Amino acid sequence: MKLFLKLKHWQIFLIWILGSIQALLFVNSDFWILSFVIYFGPIFGWLYAIGKVLNENDSGTVKKLNIWSVIFLISAVPYAIEYHEMLTRSSSSRTLNGLVLFLSAIPGLIAGIKICIISAKSLKEKEKQREQRFSDYLTEFILMLYMVIGVWIIQPRLNKIMKEN
Repeated sequence: MKLFLKLKHWQIFLIWILGSIQALLFVNSDFWILSFVIYFGPIFGWLYAIGKVLNENDSGTVKKLNIWSVIFLISAVPYAIEYHEMLTRSSSSRTLNGLVLFLSAIPGLIAGIKICIISAKSLKEKEKQREQRFSDYLTEFILMLYMVIGVWIIQPRLNKIMKEN
């Protein structure tokens, strides 16, 4: 997990770009699920690593992060299947209906937001060395939601924290 926090911002961005390219290339192959994991894993792993590594001494926060992460990953399964179906077959042969996707989206969205909140709060608390309110780490939260931009701003700060530890 610490590997994600020690990488430079351009390295993480490059991993995401290469992951998305290979996901598009292998969507029609038998390895599509592996391709989806290779694409999705670093994105989720980066957010998870921030919360996990910065809260190593706080077992309560790590437990909450683990629970929300499991919920998030389980809710991603229907989307992976539907993504594959959408790109490889016509709309008339889809295996999952809209209701299943909608019902899995609700806990997935809540879990994703909670993971971002835990990670953003952890980053700000580690930098300021005191308890934070939501308004104090709102910027970090938004940057984590929009990771394509956020990684360029957050990762250098994480590198600095990792050097100090």
